[in-house]
Formats: sequence, C-alpha cells, structure tokens
Amino acid sequence: MPLPGGGVRPVALLAGGVLISITIFWLVRVGTLAFGILEAVYHIVNYEGALEFPLFHADHLCVQQHFGRPLSTESLVETDLPIDLIRNDSINDFAFLMPIELGTPPVWNLVSIDTGSPLCFVQCEPCTLKCNDQVGSGSKFNPNKSESLRRVGCSERICRTVQSALRIGSKACMEKEDSCLYSVSYGRSSAYSVGKLVTDRIAIGQYEKGYSLPGFVFGCSLDIKYDQHEAGIFGFGAAPFSFFAQVARMVSYKAFSYCFPSDKKKTGYLSIGDYSRVGSTSYTPLFLARDHPVYALQLDKVVANGIPLVMEPSEMIVDTGSRWTVLRSATFSQLETVITEALVPLGYTRTAAMGPGYMCFDDAWLRPFKNWSALPVVELSFDMGATLRLAPQSSFYFTTNYGLCTYFMKGSALGTAVQVLGNSATRSTGVTFDIQGGKFAFRNDDC
Repeated sequence: MPLPGGGVRPVALLAGGVLISITIFWLVRVGTLAFGILEAVYHIVNYEGALEFPLFHADHLCVQQHFGRPLSTESLVETDLPIDLIRNDSINDFAFLMPIELGTPPVWNLVSIDTGSPLCFVQCEPCTLKCNDQVGSGSKFNPNKSESLRRVGCSERICRTVQSALRIGSKACMEKEDSCLYSVSYGRSSAYSVGKLVTDRIAIGQYEKGYSLPGFVFGCSLDIKYDQHEAGIFGFGAAPFSFFAQVARMVSYKAFSYCFPSDKKKTGYLSIGDYSRVGSTSYTPLFLARDHPVYALQLDKVVANGIPLVMEPSEMIVDTGSRWTVLRSATFSQLETVITEALVPLGYTRTAAMGPGYMCFDDAWLRPFKNWSALPVVELSFDMGATLRLAPQSSFYFTTNYGLCTYFMKGSALGTAVQVLGNSATRSTGVTFDIQGGKFAFRNDDC
C-alpha cells in the first residue's frame, strides 16, 4: 500500500524458500501514483510474519481488464495482474478470487476460496464433457502440459486420507492407470466436483517471486457433475489436505484472516500465519464441526430489527462457499415474521417466488430497491458474547426475477443441528480463524 504523501517501505518476499527484502519507492505527482520500481508484489510476508495474498471480486478492475474493458487512469491505484482467468458466475454471487500459478511451466489462474471445503480443486483438461468456452479467457491448467504433475496412486496414504474425510468408498480409483478419485460438494449444496487426486507445484506471487510448494495436493476436476464451470476452488477446512493446512506448515503460527470488501472494486486480503490482535473487537471459540472436517461456532442468539428471537444454541458451520445463512425452521419462521412486518411500511409484501424455504418481497410496481439504510438490521451472537452485526447488503439482495430477498434459508433439508455462516454474511467484515488459539475473531469494518 502507498505511504501517505509518498515514501519508502521495505517489503519481504519468499523466493525459493529464502527470505529476501526489496524496497519499493512511491512517488506522488499531481495526485497520481507512480512506481519507481514497476513491479507488482502480490505475495508478501507482512509485519506479523504471515503470508499475505490479495483477493479480487469478479467485478474488480484488475479482473475486468481481461474481458476487454479498458482501465481508466483513476483505476491505476491497483497494479495490473498478469492472470489468465476462467470466468465463473455459477459458483456464487460473492466469489472472491486469489491469484495462483500452477504446474511447470506455471499457468496463471484465479481460484475461489472456501473455508467450508476440505479440498482444493481446479478445472483440468482434458474434460470428459464439454469444457468452458475459453474465448477471451486465456489458458487453464492442463495436466498433460505440466512437467511436475504426479497422479496420486490408489494405495497411497493421502488417497485413503482424502477419501475417508470425504466419505468416499475405497474402490474410488482408476486401477488401470492407478489414479485416486475424489468427489466433493461445493457450498453445501447440490453442486459437485469429481476428478483425480494429483500433486503439482503451486506458487502464490508474481512469476518466480512467490513461495513455491512442489508437492501441493489437489483435485484435478473432470467436470462430471459440477455444471461444467469450475474455475478452481481452494478449501480452508480443517482437513490436512486443505489449502490452509498445506501452506500453514511454512509459517510459525496457525491462523488465517480474510476480508471480502463490500465494495467489489476494492482489493481484499487473505493472510496465513500470525495476525494483529489490534482491532479484533470480539472473539468466540472455534471448534471442529461434529460431522464435517470444517470449522464451526456456537450460535446463541439472533436479533432482528431489535427483537430477540426465541431459539436454542446450536452449531453453526463457517463456510465462505455458501451463499445462504441456514437457520433452523423455528428460528427462520420467527425471522420471517419480524422482517415481513418491518418491510410493510416500505411498501413490500411477502412473495413465494423462490419457495417457502426463502424470504422474498416485492412492491406493487416491481421497482428496483434502493433504500438499503431503511432495512431491518440482523445480529448474530455467538458464545462468549461475540456479536456480528450484518450490514443490510449482507442480509438482503435484490433481483429483477424475485424482488428483495434475504440470504437466510430454512434449514430443514440440512437437519436441525447444522447451520452455515455464508460469505454473504461476513462480507465487509474482517474475520480471523485463530486455529492455534482456538478462537474466531470479528473486526466490524470494511477492508
């Protein structure tokens, strides 16, 4: 980040496992930003000693330039990214993407991050079904062109570990070529990815300046079920083969932090390692979910428009890959009543356009909704009194098809004990998973 008024800041980099330091000079002239050294730094070691990476929404200017949309002079506060992108609008509406390079020679791409998924996977060629339309999107990872890719064999321990964690039968292998197979759901929905388990080199950073993991384990998707649109998803679950667990071996403290900015044009961040405790306003205990290799919190209370709902404390899975925040049926019904009453003065009435498990509202003239500040505020309170106050755009969204809808969903299909804290809820809030300390921290500000 530039220093106010121009200045000098040392930046530490990991290159081939060696910590080096370079200095970047900022010169400010007539309100514009110029770089004395015209090099983009995408992967740094921050002042706490954590590995830090940028996150970009699909609407970010650095992403949009890859679709032929020219950058204006005002947008140059962010450096250009030499990334080949496979666009994916079907993953979720709040897909924040992290730059990676994969294979030898490396192929640049962007991947979605998902704290609720235990596995990392990317779309690979050749596909068994129709692949993405690559016109204007650049390259995607091709296992046939990587010199360092290795198939995980059916009898290897990592194959058994992955299949056990994902509850896959031991016969899920292609015995003729000795390839371990996987299948995994994404976003706790009906979307699946199926493919081969492989290892290859991964680097996070620009070209050879990032940190390199030569034996990174991931799934090479064959597009059998998952709507034929994977751009890549890296899991941050508790499993030892998740992206976090593999990268965390390189740092001294096991924690990761991220922030998805509510302004999709801004750059978010993801860091792995030690973190600053300053500004973390509330903590709640973090634990492993009962039936899944992912992280969970205890939800104690939901307050809507100042009205506390009557509910029993329950486990809430933390999952950035889900669009919906899933509530028990009784809690959902109470929330539905409060929100419906709050929207009547705004001229909005309840509709059943999406079905009884969702909340949508419309006015008589089917006008686009703009008065976000008038919407009721929802608060989620967790163990030890930690409270997450949701911004209106984190609780509601508007579409021309369904009107004004909430991100809350009735959870009867998922059982009575499992709930999901989706990334729509944590948008614009900095959060930290302190794995080593067993804590989850909120910072109620935009990044």
